[in-house]
Amino acid sequence: MSDSDSSEGELEGMFTLPKEYSPPPPEPTFEVFTRACKDKQPQEIRLRLVGSHPLWGHHLWNAAKVFANWMDSHPEHSLSKNVLELGAGAALPSFVAAINRASKVIITDYPDSDLISNIQYNAEHVAPQQTKEGIVVVQGYLWGSNTKPLLAHLNPAMSNSPSASPSAGDTAEPKQLFDTIILSDLLFNHSQHRSMLKTCKETLKPGTGRVFVFFTHHRPWLADADNKFFEIAAAPVIEHSKGDESSDNERDSGFGFKVEKILEEKMTPMFLEDPGSEEVRATVHGYTMWLD
Repeated sequence: MSDSDSSEGELEGMFTLPKEYSPPPPEPTFEVFTRACKDKQPQEIRLRLVGSHPLWGHHLWNAAKVFANWMDSHPEHSLSKNVLELGAGAALPSFVAAINRASKVIITDYPDSDLISNIQYNAEHVAPQQTKEGIVVVQGYLWGSNTKPLLAHLNPAMSNSPSASPSAGDTAEPKQLFDTIILSDLLFNHSQHRSMLKTCKETLKPGTGRVFVFFTHHRPWLADADNKFFEIAAAPVIEHSKGDESSDNERDSGFGFKVEKILEEKMTPMFLEDPGSEEVRATVHGYTMWLD
Protein backbone atom coordinates (compact mmCIF):
# COMPACT_ATOMS: atom_id res chain seq x y z
CA MET A 1 0.00 0.00 0.00
CA SER A 2 1.39 3.42 -0.91
CA ASP A 3 1.74 6.25 1.59
CA SER A 4 -1.11 8.09 -0.13
CA ASP A 5 -3.39 5.06 0.19
CA SER A 6 -2.52 4.79 3.86
CA SER A 7 -3.32 8.47 4.45
CA GLU A 8 -6.62 8.19 2.67
CA GLY A 9 -7.52 5.17 4.79
CA GLU A 10 -6.70 6.99 8.01
CA LEU A 11 -8.71 10.04 6.95
CA GLU A 12 -11.67 7.87 6.01
CA GLY A 13 -11.65 6.34 9.46
CA MET A 14 -11.47 9.75 11.09
CA PHE A 15 -14.73 10.86 9.43
CA THR A 16 -16.73 7.66 9.91
CA LEU A 17 -19.66 8.45 12.19
CA PRO A 18 -20.22 6.22 15.21
CA LYS A 19 -23.27 3.96 15.07
CA GLU A 20 -25.00 5.79 17.93
CA TYR A 21 -24.67 9.15 16.17
CA SER A 22 -27.88 10.80 15.03
CA PRO A 23 -27.91 14.05 13.06
CA PRO A 24 -29.27 17.13 14.82
CA PRO A 25 -32.93 17.90 14.14
CA PRO A 26 -33.70 20.48 11.45
CA GLU A 27 -33.70 24.08 12.60
CA PRO A 28 -37.07 25.81 13.10
CA THR A 29 -38.42 27.77 10.16
CA PHE A 30 -40.58 30.89 10.00
CA GLU A 31 -43.64 31.67 7.92
CA VAL A 32 -45.41 34.99 7.57
CA PHE A 33 -49.20 34.96 7.25
CA THR A 34 -50.76 38.03 5.60
CA ARG A 35 -54.33 38.65 6.67
CA ALA A 36 -56.88 39.03 3.88
CA CYS A 37 -58.81 41.77 5.72
CA LYS A 38 -56.73 44.84 4.89
CA ASP A 39 -58.12 46.88 7.80
CA LYS A 40 -56.77 44.41 10.39
CA GLN A 41 -53.66 45.15 12.40
CA PRO A 42 -51.12 43.73 12.45
CA GLN A 43 -51.40 42.86 8.76
CA GLU A 44 -48.71 40.20 9.04
CA ILE A 45 -48.34 37.47 11.66
CA ARG A 46 -44.92 35.81 11.81
CA LEU A 47 -44.94 32.26 13.16
CA ARG A 48 -42.13 29.91 14.04
CA LEU A 49 -42.59 26.28 12.97
CA VAL A 50 -40.75 23.32 14.47
CA GLY A 51 -38.03 22.05 12.16
CA SER A 52 -39.64 18.62 11.79
CA HIS A 53 -42.18 16.59 13.71
CA PRO A 54 -44.02 13.26 13.27
CA LEU A 55 -47.30 15.02 14.20
CA TRP A 56 -46.90 17.44 11.26
CA GLY A 57 -46.42 20.54 13.39
CA HIS A 58 -43.71 21.75 11.00
CA HIS A 59 -46.24 23.07 8.46
CA LEU A 60 -48.62 26.02 8.43
CA TRP A 61 -51.63 24.28 6.96
CA ASN A 62 -54.07 25.69 4.40
CA ALA A 63 -57.00 25.04 6.73
CA ALA A 64 -55.44 27.24 9.41
CA LYS A 65 -54.91 30.08 6.91
CA VAL A 66 -58.45 29.87 5.56
CA PHE A 67 -59.96 29.69 9.03
CA ALA A 68 -57.84 32.62 10.28
CA ASN A 69 -59.23 34.77 7.47
CA TRP A 70 -62.74 33.50 8.14
CA MET A 71 -62.39 34.49 11.80
CA ASP A 72 -61.29 37.98 10.80
CA SER A 73 -64.49 38.25 8.76
CA HIS A 74 -66.58 36.92 11.68
CA PRO A 75 -65.10 38.64 14.76
CA GLU A 76 -68.18 37.81 16.83
CA HIS A 77 -66.67 34.37 17.42
CA SER A 78 -63.59 35.95 19.02
CA LEU A 79 -64.59 39.21 20.68
CA SER A 80 -65.09 38.66 24.42
CA LYS A 81 -65.27 34.88 23.85
CA ASN A 82 -63.56 31.97 25.57
CA VAL A 83 -61.65 30.12 22.86
CA LEU A 84 -60.08 26.65 22.86
CA GLU A 85 -57.93 25.18 20.09
CA LEU A 86 -57.11 21.46 19.89
CA GLY A 87 -54.07 20.17 18.00
CA ALA A 88 -52.99 23.74 17.36
CA GLY A 89 -49.61 23.28 15.66
CA ALA A 90 -48.38 26.83 14.97
CA ALA A 91 -51.71 28.08 16.44
CA LEU A 92 -52.49 30.73 13.81
CA PRO A 93 -56.30 30.72 14.41
CA SER A 94 -55.77 31.07 18.16
CA PHE A 95 -53.57 34.12 17.70
CA VAL A 96 -56.11 35.71 15.37
CA ALA A 97 -58.74 35.15 18.08
CA ALA A 98 -56.43 36.75 20.66
CA ILE A 99 -55.71 39.74 18.42
CA ASN A 100 -59.47 40.09 17.88
CA ARG A 101 -59.85 40.53 21.67
CA ALA A 102 -61.00 37.15 22.91
CA SER A 103 -61.48 37.00 26.68
CA LYS A 104 -59.45 33.79 27.01
CA VAL A 105 -57.54 31.68 24.49
CA ILE A 106 -56.38 28.21 25.55
CA ILE A 107 -54.00 26.79 22.94
CA THR A 108 -53.39 23.06 23.18
CA ASP A 109 -51.49 20.38 21.34
CA TYR A 110 -50.06 16.96 22.07
CA PRO A 111 -47.92 17.25 25.24
CA ASP A 112 -44.59 17.07 23.43
CA SER A 113 -41.92 19.48 24.61
CA ASP A 114 -40.92 20.59 21.09
CA LEU A 115 -44.50 21.35 20.07
CA ILE A 116 -45.51 23.11 23.29
CA SER A 117 -42.33 25.17 23.62
CA ASN A 118 -42.72 26.29 20.01
CA ILE A 119 -46.31 27.43 20.59
CA GLN A 120 -45.16 29.23 23.74
CA TYR A 121 -42.49 31.01 21.68
CA ASN A 122 -45.14 32.13 19.19
CA ALA A 123 -47.46 33.26 21.98
CA GLU A 124 -44.73 35.42 23.52
CA HIS A 125 -43.89 37.00 20.16
CA VAL A 126 -47.30 37.27 18.46
CA ALA A 127 -49.46 38.11 21.48
CA PRO A 128 -46.96 39.15 24.17
CA GLN A 129 -49.29 41.30 26.27
CA GLN A 130 -52.16 38.78 26.28
CA THR A 131 -49.70 36.01 27.16
CA LYS A 132 -48.21 38.05 30.00
CA GLU A 133 -51.71 38.79 31.35
CA GLY A 134 -52.78 35.14 31.17
CA ILE A 135 -55.36 35.75 28.46
CA VAL A 136 -53.41 33.43 26.15
CA VAL A 137 -52.40 30.13 27.76
CA VAL A 138 -50.44 27.28 26.13
CA GLN A 139 -50.97 23.76 27.46
CA GLY A 140 -50.28 20.16 26.49
CA TYR A 141 -53.46 18.10 26.21
CA LEU A 142 -54.42 14.61 25.02
CA TRP A 143 -57.75 14.50 23.18
CA GLY A 144 -60.42 12.66 25.12
CA SER A 145 -58.63 12.91 28.45
CA ASN A 146 -59.81 14.72 31.58
CA THR A 147 -61.11 18.17 30.57
CA LYS A 148 -60.96 19.61 34.06
CA PRO A 149 -57.50 21.22 33.48
CA LEU A 150 -58.93 23.01 30.42
CA LEU A 151 -62.07 24.22 32.19
CA ALA A 152 -60.06 25.29 35.24
CA HIS A 153 -58.71 28.19 33.18
CA LEU A 154 -62.26 29.53 33.02
CA ASN A 155 -63.28 28.36 36.50
CA PRO A 156 -60.40 28.84 38.95
CA ALA A 157 -62.32 27.18 41.79
CA MET A 158 -62.21 23.89 39.86
CA SER A 159 -58.46 23.75 40.43
CA ASN A 160 -59.15 22.93 44.08
CA SER A 161 -62.07 20.59 43.44
CA PRO A 162 -61.47 16.87 44.10
CA SER A 163 -63.73 15.66 41.28
CA ALA A 164 -62.06 14.07 38.29
CA SER A 165 -64.04 15.50 35.38
CA PRO A 166 -66.88 17.89 34.57
CA SER A 167 -69.24 14.94 34.34
CA ALA A 168 -68.31 13.74 37.81
CA GLY A 169 -70.51 16.28 39.57
CA ASP A 170 -68.11 19.17 40.07
CA THR A 171 -70.13 21.70 42.04
CA ALA A 172 -67.31 24.04 43.05
CA GLU A 173 -69.16 26.81 41.19
CA PRO A 174 -71.29 27.16 38.06
CA LYS A 175 -68.92 26.32 35.25
CA GLN A 176 -68.04 28.58 32.38
CA LEU A 177 -67.60 26.68 29.12
CA PHE A 178 -65.93 27.55 25.83
CA ASP A 179 -67.75 29.70 23.29
CA THR A 180 -65.48 28.78 20.38
CA ILE A 181 -63.56 25.54 19.84
CA ILE A 182 -61.14 25.24 16.91
CA LEU A 183 -60.23 22.00 15.11
CA SER A 184 -57.96 22.85 12.20
CA ASP A 185 -56.86 20.02 9.90
CA LEU A 186 -57.24 17.23 12.44
CA LEU A 187 -59.70 14.88 10.74
CA PHE A 188 -56.99 12.73 9.13
CA ASN A 189 -56.52 11.28 12.65
CA HIS A 190 -59.35 8.79 12.12
CA SER A 191 -58.71 6.78 15.27
CA GLN A 192 -59.04 9.96 17.34
CA HIS A 193 -62.43 11.20 16.10
CA ARG A 194 -64.31 10.08 19.19
CA SER A 195 -61.64 11.47 21.50
CA MET A 196 -61.84 14.90 19.86
CA LEU A 197 -65.63 14.87 20.03
CA LYS A 198 -65.62 13.83 23.67
CA THR A 199 -63.46 16.82 24.55
CA CYS A 200 -65.64 19.16 22.49
CA LYS A 201 -68.87 17.92 24.05
CA GLU A 202 -67.54 18.31 27.60
CA THR A 203 -66.17 21.82 27.10
CA LEU A 204 -68.56 23.56 24.65
CA LYS A 205 -71.25 25.94 25.88
CA PRO A 206 -74.64 24.52 24.79
CA GLY A 207 -76.85 26.71 22.63
CA THR A 208 -74.52 29.55 21.70
CA GLY A 209 -71.13 27.80 21.62
CA ARG A 210 -69.65 26.69 18.30
CA VAL A 211 -67.05 24.14 17.23
CA PHE A 212 -65.33 25.08 13.98
CA VAL A 213 -63.84 22.24 11.95
CA PHE A 214 -61.73 23.27 8.94
CA PHE A 215 -59.82 20.62 6.99
CA THR A 216 -58.62 19.26 3.66
CA HIS A 217 -58.84 15.70 2.33
CA HIS A 218 -55.06 15.32 2.02
CA ARG A 219 -55.55 11.66 1.06
CA PRO A 220 -58.53 11.79 -1.31
CA TRP A 221 -59.04 8.02 -1.20
CA LEU A 222 -59.74 8.37 2.55
CA ALA A 223 -62.26 11.21 2.25
CA ASP A 224 -65.09 9.00 3.51
CA ALA A 225 -63.05 8.15 6.61
CA ASP A 226 -62.40 11.87 7.20
CA ASN A 227 -66.12 12.65 6.88
CA LYS A 228 -67.03 9.89 9.31
CA PHE A 229 -66.20 12.45 11.99
CA PHE A 230 -69.41 14.35 11.21
CA GLU A 231 -71.52 11.19 11.15
CA ILE A 232 -70.32 10.32 14.65
CA ALA A 233 -70.74 13.92 15.80
CA ALA A 234 -74.36 14.17 14.58
CA ALA A 235 -75.52 10.69 15.61
CA PRO A 236 -77.82 10.65 18.64
CA VAL A 237 -76.44 9.96 22.07
CA ILE A 238 -77.33 6.47 23.30
CA GLU A 239 -78.04 6.56 27.00
CA HIS A 240 -76.49 3.57 28.75
CA SER A 241 -78.56 1.67 31.23
CA LYS A 242 -77.08 1.64 34.71
CA GLY A 243 -74.09 -0.69 34.87
CA ASP A 244 -73.95 -1.10 31.07
CA GLU A 245 -70.77 0.59 29.89
CA SER A 246 -69.75 -1.86 27.17
CA SER A 247 -67.36 -0.76 24.45
CA ASP A 248 -69.93 -1.78 21.80
CA ASN A 249 -72.45 0.69 23.18
CA GLU A 250 -69.76 3.35 23.31
CA ARG A 251 -68.92 2.81 19.65
CA ASP A 252 -72.59 2.96 18.61
CA SER A 253 -73.36 6.17 20.48
CA GLY A 254 -73.00 9.53 18.81
CA PHE A 255 -72.52 12.94 20.39
CA GLY A 256 -75.71 14.78 19.42
CA PHE A 257 -74.13 17.75 17.64
CA LYS A 258 -75.89 19.79 14.99
CA VAL A 259 -73.63 20.09 11.94
CA GLU A 260 -73.60 22.67 9.15
CA LYS A 261 -71.16 23.30 6.31
CA ILE A 262 -70.21 26.97 6.06
CA LEU A 263 -67.31 27.19 3.60
CA GLU A 264 -65.43 25.62 0.72
CA GLU A 265 -62.35 27.34 -0.65
CA LYS A 266 -59.67 26.35 -3.15
CA MET A 267 -56.00 26.78 -2.28
CA THR A 268 -52.72 25.45 -3.69
CA PRO A 269 -52.26 21.84 -2.51
CA MET A 270 -49.87 21.50 0.40
CA PHE A 271 -47.83 18.81 -1.36
CA LEU A 272 -47.98 19.04 -5.15
CA GLU A 273 -46.21 15.70 -5.65
CA ASP A 274 -48.70 13.73 -3.52
CA PRO A 275 -51.03 11.19 -5.17
CA GLY A 276 -54.74 11.70 -5.63
CA SER A 277 -56.90 14.42 -7.18
CA GLU A 278 -55.15 17.78 -7.03
CA GLU A 279 -58.51 19.56 -6.82
CA VAL A 280 -59.55 17.52 -3.79
CA ARG A 281 -56.19 18.14 -2.10
CA ALA A 282 -56.51 21.88 -2.82
CA THR A 283 -59.96 22.30 -1.25
CA VAL A 284 -60.48 23.49 2.32
CA HIS A 285 -63.84 22.61 3.86
CA GLY A 286 -65.31 24.46 6.83
CA TYR A 287 -68.03 23.20 9.18
CA THR A 288 -69.63 24.46 12.35
CA MET A 289 -71.16 22.28 15.07
CA TRP A 290 -73.21 23.10 18.16
CA LEU A 291 -75.23 21.52 20.94
CA ASP A 292 -78.85 22.44 21.63
